[in-house]
This record gives sequence, structure tokens and C-alpha cells, in this order.
Amino acid sequence: MSENSEQNNTVLYVSHIKKYFDVSSGLRKSKGQVRALDDISFSLREGETIGIVGETGCGKTTLGRSVLRLIEPTAGNVYLNLPSEIMNNIITLEQKLTEIKLRNAGSSDKDPGVREVMKELEPLRKKYSLTKIPKRDMKEYRKLIQPVFQDPYSSLDPRMLVKDIIAEPMKLLTKMNASDIFKETLDIIQKIGLSEDHLYRFPHEFSGGQRQRIGIARSLVINPKVLILDEPTSALDVSVQAQILNLLRSIQQERNISFIFISHHLSVIRMMADKVAVMYLGKVVELAETNALFTKMLHPYTKALLSAIPIPDPKTKINRIILEGEIPSPSNPPTGCYFHPRCPVAMKNCGWSASDLAEPIRDMLDPFRNPEAKMFPRIVSIISDTEKNEIEIHFESPLSDTQESVRFMKNLIRKESELKGGVKFLAIAEVELLSADKVVITFIKYDIPRLKEVTTGHFVSCLIYEDKSQPKDEEIPDVEIPT
Repeated sequence: MSENSEQNNTVLYVSHIKKYFDVSSGLRKSKGQVRALDDISFSLREGETIGIVGETGCGKTTLGRSVLRLIEPTAGNVYLNLPSEIMNNIITLEQKLTEIKLRNAGSSDKDPGVREVMKELEPLRKKYSLTKIPKRDMKEYRKLIQPVFQDPYSSLDPRMLVKDIIAEPMKLLTKMNASDIFKETLDIIQKIGLSEDHLYRFPHEFSGGQRQRIGIARSLVINPKVLILDEPTSALDVSVQAQILNLLRSIQQERNISFIFISHHLSVIRMMADKVAVMYLGKVVELAETNALFTKMLHPYTKALLSAIPIPDPKTKINRIILEGEIPSPSNPPTGCYFHPRCPVAMKNCGWSASDLAEPIRDMLDPFRNPEAKMFPRIVSIISDTEKNEIEIHFESPLSDTQESVRFMKNLIRKESELKGGVKFLAIAEVELLSADKVVITFIKYDIPRLKEVTTGHFVSCLIYEDKSQPKDEEIPDVEIPT
């Protein structure tokens, strides 16, 4: 991200945060990793709200917990509430480092440009990054950033009175005396619409909406700079949701607090957020101001996501975009662009691999699908080599005319590429003979999309906007969403 306006009054800057969870196969042996967060960056100004949206399992909650350091990030840095001069310098250095690494693909820490930036940046990271400072020093930062959890029923201790629940952050994170703590507790309970009598009750005596108010009060009582709201209204009915959202907005205006608002309710995000980050499989695929994202969405996934918003007026027609296929596993994400297997406008260089084409090639050589494929012997096996990104086809007997068979197979591939969803066949680079009964299919080199600024303040991670020959918007209809 390179926009200078992001540096003005920036209270939080998240730089290339990653979180990988090890997948165990038993006896503590790791058999892989789940990439819950995969290189996420954003900034947040004072009094601003950033909405985080995406399908279940895309990493929204993990992002919030990583920023809070409730779980340890695998990599990346988080800077919170620093003096403007220091924060601006850090943002400039982090962005400069990113640009150098992107410009010189594969550059290591030994690269002269990287070393020059790191010489100045590394001491700042050690001193100010929440992911680098010792855990014992995190106490000072806990006062500045607080969570509001999704479930108001499990986030409050059932054995504590409400007055003790609200007072706990002040007891742990401040040096306030008992009198001041009670005064602040009484003040905040009244601001959230409850009374002094409620302080002497247990959580089970309250409704869901009242419990969420208590959770919000607990987070606000030490005057944090940032609140991370993890789907704060998802467990509440619609009327109570509106009350909580109005409460949050009034508190934000009064105290100039910044919000990270995590939700899968897109209408709530549109109401609450100043800008929105759309996540897919642990990555941010689009980041823009709220109005721009809802009126001129760019990424194919964002268009599909927003087209799913229900409209109460039956006369209003919407271009519903139905995504085909299943959500890939974050433990084994697709190569290239993570979205390409489900993308309605995927291109040949989006990341098609041997694993994507093994079954389609088997179907292509099925005589019931293509009668002309009868010239090939029966297939014994199709082996996908993901490291070499190639497919080996083993036939039961030698091909009768090897050169003619290769030419014919290329014609079949060309035919399949012209069908709906056949773009994956365009990723095939070459068909060659290994032996009389073996054919190897190799693939073109795929590209990896990067989050880049397409229009002012509008960032998108999609190869469509890096390929000038691609028709872009003409092939992906815009989704008109009534306000």
C-alpha cells in the first residue's frame, strides 16, 4: 500500500501479518500447515472503522486475535498508537521494503537494498512492533486495544458480578484506586443504557443484548484507542442488533475510537465501516472505501459475495453470481491465485496446475465424452507431479502412431479449451511422448496476484487488472445493491 493519506493520524498499522497452524498427523509429527492468514497489511486512522468480511473460515477471527496477540503470529508486525513522526517513518520503511522485494523478485536479506532499509527498520520493529516486544511489555498496550467477542454468553464469567466484570481491566491494567474504579464502572454502565442496580447481578440474569452491552462496557472502561469487534451482533436478533450498532456508533463519535469490525453481515458492514477489506482463504483480495466497494467492486469474488446480499423488495432484480466448486482447504490452497478454481473469469496464467487438470484430462480421453478418443489405448494411470507441475498419462499398450496420437491429443485439448470452463486447458504448454505408452503434459508458468492500487484508494489482488488485454468489467457484470 502506498497512499500517503493512510499515514495521517494512523493509530494502527498491520504489516504483512501471517499465521500458519501446524497440522499434526499424530505423535506430534507435522504433516503440513494451515495458512489461516497469508500476508495481510492494512492501516487504521483515529476514529475510523475498517470492516473485515469474507466467508466462514477465511481467517477474519484469526486476524483479530493475531493483532491482539492473543495468538502468536507466525510473521509480520503490528504498530499501535505511536507518535505521528515515528509511525509515518515506520510505514514509509515497511512500504519501501515491500516495493524492493516485489521489484527484485526473490531478493533475500543479503540484497543491498533490503539491507539498507532493514538497518533502519529492524531497531524500530524491536522497539515498537507488538509481535516483537516481550510479552511482559504487552500490558501497556492492552490498555490501548481491546476486544469485543462474538458470543455474549461465553465471554462473561458466570461467577462474577457485573461490577467486577467491568472493573477487571482497570484492576489489571491501571493503578486506579477502588473509589475511582467504582466511579468509572458506574459511569460506563449508565452510558451503555443500564443502571446501577445491574452492577450487582450475574450474567445469567441478562438478555443477550444486555450481555453484549456489558462486554462492550468492559472493553471501553479503560478508554482504548482501538476496539476489535468480532461479529458483535451475530448472536442477537435484528432489533437488538440495531440497538448495539447505534450504541457503538455513538460511542465512537464521542470518544474517537477506531474499530476493526469483523462480520459476515454485509449490510452491517456497509452501515458501520469507512473502508472494507474482503478476505478469501487468508488473503485480502480487495480493499477500498465502503461506498467505492459497494458501488464499484472490482474483484470477481467481491462481486459474487455482494450479489448474495438479500433484498427485501421482490421487484428488485439482482445479478446473482453463483460460484461453482468447493472452497479449497487452507491446508492445501490452490497455486497462483487462490480463487482461480471458482473464478468465472479465470485466465490461463491464474495458477492452473497438474492437480486441477488430472481428472478433466481423464474425462477428455473418455470415449463416451469424445468418441474420437477411441484411438487411444485404455488408460492405466494418470500421475500428477505437483513439484514439476506436469501430468504423466500411462496407457495399457503402446500408441499405434505416436506422432499422430500427440497431434490428436492436442486437438482434443484445443476443443476442450473452447467449451465453458475450458480455460484451464489453455494452461497446457506442451504434450510430449515419454515412451510409446507414456505421454507427459506440462503447464505454463503461473502468476501470483499482488494487492495493488487500481484506482485511487482502491486496492485489488487480481491478475485481470495486471493484464491489459483482459476485458475486465465487460465480462464480470457489476452488482447493483440498493442502499
